[in-house]
Amino acid sequence: MAALDQLNTYLSSSSYLGSATGVTLEDYRQCKEIKEGSVSEKEFPHLFRWYTHVSYLMDKYPEVDYRGNKIPAGTVPPLTSGAPQTAKKDIAPKKEAAPKKEAAPKRRPQQRKKLHQKKGQRRRKQRPMLL
Repeated sequence: MAALDQLNTYLSSSSYLGSATGVTLEDYRQCKEIKEGSVSEKEFPHLFRWYTHVSYLMDKYPEVDYRGNKIPAGTVPPLTSGAPQTAKKDIAPKKEAAPKKEAAPKRRPQQRKKLHQKKGQRRRKQRPMLL
């Protein structure tokens, strides 16, 4: 049986021991090895949550889950480091961002001069002819 503090640390980021998606026979095996009443909610909150949940499932669904599927065997979690092992790539430190260039002022679109207009004159609106 793994140490309670290692299980608590592992369960701080995982819901189950043998699988990421659901309860397994590995969870049942580990749960049976823990003595009832030896898990304190204040001392091991994640382990307590897992223990009460898996104990309930073990009583209600000993061989098949609620859908009728056989409970999978699961895999033994890596508890030696006290946390789930995840594949982490060596990440290079981020480079400093280059200073931003000042934006050039926006230019107004050049207004086209009408050929028939002279400088300083406005074109009058044509009014509809009244009959």
